[in-house]
Amino acid sequence: MRLSLINKSGKPPGAARRTVFVVVLTVLCALVGPGVGVGWADSGGGPAAVAASPDAAKRPAWQATSSTPSPGLPAQKQSSGASPSLLACDTHAVGTWAYNDQAGVQHNGMNMQVQVRDLRTGARIAGLTNSAGRYDICFTAAQFTQLYITFAAENGAWRVQNGTNIYNWSTPVRANPVAGSTVNFGTQVPGDGTAGHRAAHAFDEANDAWVGVPHTNGCWDPKDTTCRQLRINWSNTAVGDTDFYDQVGNVVQLLAVTPDAPMEVMHEIGHALMDDVYNDAFPSTVGCPRPHPPNQASTAVCAWIEGWADFFSLAMYHTPVFQFGIGTSMNFEFPTWGFNGVGNGDVTETRVAGALWDLIDINSSGAETWDQHSEGFGAVFFPLARHVDNTLASFWSSRGTEGFDVSDSSLGSLYQNTIDYGYRKPLLDARGQFLPAFVFPGPPQNFSLNTAVHSWSVVALRPSNPNDFNLLLYDDRAQTSVLGGSALGGQTVDFVAIDSNLRPVGDYYPRVSLFQGGPGTYTIESVMGFDTLQPGSSTSFHLDDSQVAAVQDTPLTAGVPVTITLTTTSPISVASLFVMGDDPSAPSTFVQSRSSAVASAVGSNSGGQPVSVTFTPTRTGEYGIVTTFDNVGGDYTLTRS
Repeated sequence: MRLSLINKSGKPPGAARRTVFVVVLTVLCALVGPGVGVGWADSGGGPAAVAASPDAAKRPAWQATSSTPSPGLPAQKQSSGASPSLLACDTHAVGTWAYNDQAGVQHNGMNMQVQVRDLRTGARIAGLTNSAGRYDICFTAAQFTQLYITFAAENGAWRVQNGTNIYNWSTPVRANPVAGSTVNFGTQVPGDGTAGHRAAHAFDEANDAWVGVPHTNGCWDPKDTTCRQLRINWSNTAVGDTDFYDQVGNVVQLLAVTPDAPMEVMHEIGHALMDDVYNDAFPSTVGCPRPHPPNQASTAVCAWIEGWADFFSLAMYHTPVFQFGIGTSMNFEFPTWGFNGVGNGDVTETRVAGALWDLIDINSSGAETWDQHSEGFGAVFFPLARHVDNTLASFWSSRGTEGFDVSDSSLGSLYQNTIDYGYRKPLLDARGQFLPAFVFPGPPQNFSLNTAVHSWSVVALRPSNPNDFNLLLYDDRAQTSVLGGSALGGQTVDFVAIDSNLRPVGDYYPRVSLFQGGPGTYTIESVMGFDTLQPGSSTSFHLDDSQVAAVQDTPLTAGVPVTITLTTTSPISVASLFVMGDDPSAPSTFVQSRSSAVASAVGSNSGGQPVSVTFTPTRTGEYGIVTTFDNVGGDYTLTRS
């Protein structure tokens, strides 16, 4: 998977005019008959098309063809001399076009050009095969007395060529069809062996791209008024060190065996598509190492160019696993933070491709920690088509300008692939999240939460043995204004409490940093206090193992002693109790760390033991009672006396 480093000084040739009808009537004088020479579409020459079994593999369920527009027929080249005029049709030619893939499996070919031709007069009527590879073309029997069919690897949107010759295959002549009849040519495949089947396969791989790309105007580029035809140059004897996209000639260049590897073909089509929608302002490949192993960091431009082409192939074939022609594969879904051997960030091809894939995939199993987003391919393609972006970061800015999702939901897909553009994983009230820690030293992990009630709230973190984490709480998304933090050692639960009785409700941004250990795990949770523990009362609640803390308000009076007790019915539960208080005249005290508690009692390691605090408050006001769950959840009762 390499993009050749070439001079971009050349000018693209004019794009062929697109014809919008599936079947178009044209007339040409034949230059040679069927089955003669190499030939190309205009001549009707070329290798033979031979009969094959009608049985073919079905198109995959995800490849929906019903809404795909016809690519139309290419603009025709008229030969010299007068052309006969076609009469009204009274007879039909029907059949199916197919080819065999590298495993010998037969597939019906969609959007292949089918020419009903006459050897004697040169009359020709052309159309395209449908999604099942079928064609049905009407003609006048009296005008086609030397009838044959030519299948040409060209339509208005793409073609497969060998130099200047377009691949085509012709059937034997059928003389004197009966007016009003249907001439069935059956299922035809290339008659020139591996070479023909590879050429037809390359054509169908371009069709896979045509079906997968959203169309608003019948072109590859939704901005075009004159469509560019995708050209694929292939020869069964082509040699070299790599496939590439020629930016000067606007041609995909393939090696001899590449059509046997659909995803490698699609990778190069991805380059061609980027060049098309960028109107030839293709990003500079200067500084792109050659070869450029996808797992190694290079430059942001190189990673964007190649990462897009990788992703395009994955998207068109609905899989995160890239299959190479040599029999190996690469799973772009797998690498994430802390994955050995893969560079991090948007300077690494693998990370860019994985990030774009995670934007559109469906993480139904929830196996990916940070990627919980899913959208259609169009949400990636249309921003690409409307802006010329040389890096993923630039594309991300353009994506936001176009109104597509750039929130934490989609930023998580990038973060899953070690690309952090300001991701803040949302914390939902009273829902603990069990998360992985990266290798040490590793990047911090950032979160967001919102307080919505005028009471005490808490964000708490419980590490897994033997890791130790630090917790900071910021007031702003950019994380420049620290409000408080907790950095106790070992497996102690760290927390920061917020008094929204005095501080306005709103957004906060926790940051978790690995202090020592790793890789490992931790659980983080944010909780708002919806209940108030009144004097002489008790309240019971249940917490599951994913939860870290609970919080309640309690009104206290200065100088009046109070005892608060926490009991549990679980013989193994270890819980601790903290009373948080602040100074109404000092806003800096409205956010409190664990070590700032006015009273506390740490649970016994033996488990199942009650914990209790007795103290005399120095100020009157709403205090926060924070309970931390140091190992597992259970049923708890909180009593004030």
